Amino acid sequence: MLESSPMGFVNVSLLWFCLLFVNPSSLTAQAVPSSDPSPLATVLLRLERGDTKGAARLLGENLPVTKARLEGVLDDVDRKFDEAGRFGATAGHDVHQEVLDRLIEENLRYEKLFDLYRNLSDDETLYKRFEARRWRIEGAFYTHGGEHACGDNMNWEEAQRLYHTAMERLEAGFALAKEANDLRVMASAKNNMGSTLIRLLEPERAIAAYNEGMRYANQLPGEMYKGMVNLNLGNTYVWTRDPDRSLAYSQSALESFKKMGRGTWQSNAWMNIANAQLLQQKFASAWETMRVALDLATQSGEDRVRGRALLNLGMAGLQLKKPEAAAYILEAMEWYKGVTGKIYTPIEREAILQDGYRLLSQLARATGDEAAAAKYDKLFFESIGPDPDRYGKLRASPCFAIYTARPAASQPLAPQ
Repeated sequence: MLESSPMGFVNVSLLWFCLLFVNPSSLTAQAVPSSDPSPLATVLLRLERGDTKGAARLLGENLPVTKARLEGVLDDVDRKFDEAGRFGATAGHDVHQEVLDRLIEENLRYEKLFDLYRNLSDDETLYKRFEARRWRIEGAFYTHGGEHACGDNMNWEEAQRLYHTAMERLEAGFALAKEANDLRVMASAKNNMGSTLIRLLEPERAIAAYNEGMRYANQLPGEMYKGMVNLNLGNTYVWTRDPDRSLAYSQSALESFKKMGRGTWQSNAWMNIANAQLLQQKFASAWETMRVALDLATQSGEDRVRGRALLNLGMAGLQLKKPEAAAYILEAMEWYKGVTGKIYTPIEREAILQDGYRLLSQLARATGDEAAAAKYDKLFFESIGPDPDRYGKLRASPCFAIYTARPAASQPLAPQ
């Protein structure tokens, strides 16, 4: 599975000014302990109205209970962040952006609460854990922005700037998490660093980040982070054309996701395995595996995997001379063009359209249907548009490089 306001800096001058006139510890001492202190929402409302004195009084009614509630906020932040990662696969780029925007806004509001608690309790650790999560979210926000700059506009310079900003945020979050010994955020931040480094076309550094993230993930209960890191390592080794290593990591990820019962992630793991088999030129195995990936993606709503599986089934079917290969390619092209296709970036949709027509032309020519082959050749040239060099420019762009994890689309067919 974030991006001025995106910077995450909060104007706290008013808050600090007020605290100069309020001694938080004396307020705590004077307050009558309450077994059921005021809800955090009430305290936050006071802060947002500028009533720092009232907020401090309410927050200090029972600091141990307040701390437990704030720890619950951290758990909620983690849950929402983990869920946000699923929106890119099921709801599209714009909706994913909205989800990340909301996370940023929520954390800017909660920062005031954690800062006030820190001053009342002298507990720096809880504040660091919150800030680590805030920086991690902003890192994901900027990575998402870089993908937008690249995938929508092929603006590699802007994408690099955003990716480097994402790395700065993620490094800051990791450092704070490490100070607080927060293994969950340490694992998550390193996982996100790996994904950002892949987009910067630095696979060796990405692999190092993933491996470090795995050390922390192995110390956590449950399977989620182990599965996610293994999945990303499997995908990276497909990208670097090392299918044997990819298979080992992807199969480990699959086992984790089966234990969790998470269909969307299982479909991703099956997709990795099928892509590795395509690289090994084990087309019959890849065909069967890709069908499993497609079925799971369809059942679980993993729309991104669904389109890619359809296309790669067409590619494998071409090698196996299966009559249904053309139908899979046509369905993939419709999937990428349709409303659901918005989950893919424009340059990916453009490339799929072009490669789809070339595959269909090759299939038609292989069956002796020259009329159909000529029709698809014509559609291919129309898809390129007025720039005769567009096909090559698109695939030569660093922005396109991250999509070459799909063997079917990463090895363009020779001109007919």
